[in-house]
Amino acid sequence: MGNIKPSYANYSSWVYSCVFKHTTIILDCKTNKNSVTWKREEAHGTVDVDSEYEKPNGTKLIVYDLQEDQTGNYTCWSDEGLEDYIYLLLDKSKEASDLNLNCTAETFSCAHSLKCSWTLDDYTAFRLRNTRDHGSWVSPSVDGVFHVPHTTNSFSEESERLRITGEAVSSCCYIKTDYSVYLRDIVKPAGPNITKCLQRKNKEKVEVVVTPPSTWPQPHSFFPLKHQTEYEIRDNGKFKTHEWEGSKVEIQGVITKLRVRCRDPLLLSQWSEWTPWKNVQDNKKGKRSKAKKKNTKTRNQRKKGRKNQQ
Repeated sequence: MGNIKPSYANYSSWVYSCVFKHTTIILDCKTNKNSVTWKREEAHGTVDVDSEYEKPNGTKLIVYDLQEDQTGNYTCWSDEGLEDYIYLLLDKSKEASDLNLNCTAETFSCAHSLKCSWTLDDYTAFRLRNTRDHGSWVSPSVDGVFHVPHTTNSFSEESERLRITGEAVSSCCYIKTDYSVYLRDIVKPAGPNITKCLQRKNKEKVEVVVTPPSTWPQPHSFFPLKHQTEYEIRDNGKFKTHEWEGSKVEIQGVITKLRVRCRDPLLLSQWSEWTPWKNVQDNKKGKRSKAKKKNTKTRNQRKKGRKNQQ
């Protein structure tokens, strides 16, 4: 049995003692004294421990029929002061039903980690590890996302499922869970990049060119992407969608704005998030702008020529 710091909200070492409900457990005070006094920290302060369900025995404490109100930080004291402390948690892993643990991957490559999210009401500290790859424990980042490394090779057939182990604690309780899944089933690409969005001169078609997200594996011919665009019709303000494969597409109609998302067409991955809305550029405006720049450049050259002649 290990010791744990009393501050349960920040389990930096994650060393604790946890047992199931109705279990009898013996807490052992690590000391060279022959006997100690046991105390338990509660919300309103520290109380001495000696009751029908908590029996001191020399340097040990026997806790019978563990209930939630018996959990917390137990401390043992001698005449010289504090000797040891043990944080006791109630293991609720068997009682948990919906643990809300989800992971996605932007790519098949092991160069990029999995992004996992996990929240539980009343639980204050969480950690995850990739058990399949014998990975280290990972804490959430500032925005609450877990970045879990993996060793999957994007060019080889995936034969073994990922197994992500999670642990969570509160002031009284502990939960452990395992999340098992194939990487191919949780791929969700990052959003594509819209590099061209241009209304044709005849006003009947819009040319759209996209490039894959930077995290998507190469060569792109071997790892194709399917795209879906949502666009607004200028005349009536209605929205329509269109799907295609490849980097270019021409969409029929006069369009105000559009956005794009992508997915793997071979494994039917999740769709990426939509890109931000992009206004469609009018081809005539583009030509006028180029002509204006050209005229400005010509005028500047003429002015410079006159100055040189003077």
